[in-house]
Amino acid sequence: MPQVEVPSRYRVPTQGEAEIDVAGRTVRECIAAVEARYPGFEELVFDGKGRIHRFVRIFVNGEEVPRDDPDMPVGGSDRVQILAASAGG
Repeated sequence: MPQVEVPSRYRVPTQGEAEIDVAGRTVRECIAAVEARYPGFEELVFDGKGRIHRFVRIFVNGEEVPRDDPDMPVGGSDRVQILAASAGG
């Protein structure tokens, strides 16, 4: 079962969960599975058109997911890591 790693700043919807086992065959399905359990999570990762937010990077086992391919396949033991850029000023 794939596992989604949630960055600390995105853990409000996941009620503090940092690693979530999900059923999914693609990156998008994994994020949707987290959303099904923790409403409000998916909008942090994808914009209204289903694209990866410009300030979010997603990796599968350390390999960056192309911004135009959130439907990249994942396997049962894969780790989907979400990194959220932070800005300050």
